[in-house]
Amino acid sequence: MYEKYNQGHCQAFLLDSVLGILYNHSGDNMSADNDFEQRINFGRLYDFYGGLLTERQKKVMEQYFYNDLSLGEIAEENGVTRQAIHDLLKRVEQILERYEARLGLLARNDKDKEALGRAQELLTLYIAEGNTDRRLVKAQQIIIDLSNEGR
Repeated sequence: MYEKYNQGHCQAFLLDSVLGILYNHSGDNMSADNDFEQRINFGRLYDFYGGLLTERQKKVMEQYFYNDLSLGEIAEENGVTRQAIHDLLKRVEQILERYEARLGLLARNDKDKEALGRAQELLTLYIAEGNTDRRLVKAQQIIIDLSNEGR
């Protein structure tokens, strides 16, 4: 259940990030591409490991990414300096990267999805060749269901 809740937040995070990049970097494609990839990676890390952050870290993340507040606005609302908010966001990014380096859940998820995709392709080809054994069709449906769980 938490995964489904978190995935919805990640989608909103990614949409806000994409819109922010397009708005802020419309003339600089190299920078925009790099920022885009960094924000997507950061969003995916937050999707997997955000639940391990403190309430304060999550609150600031949501204020910055979901509510699109500036560092100054967040600082004022939290009674700290702009620099403190900047440092906190950088620290959160490092924390999330450390979690991934140690636990590897994101990489494992990507690898599993790739393997499911390959299995789905093989079963689809096998069934298309006329092999309609019910067990193969059932296996294909299980793979489809597993693939759709992460969306």
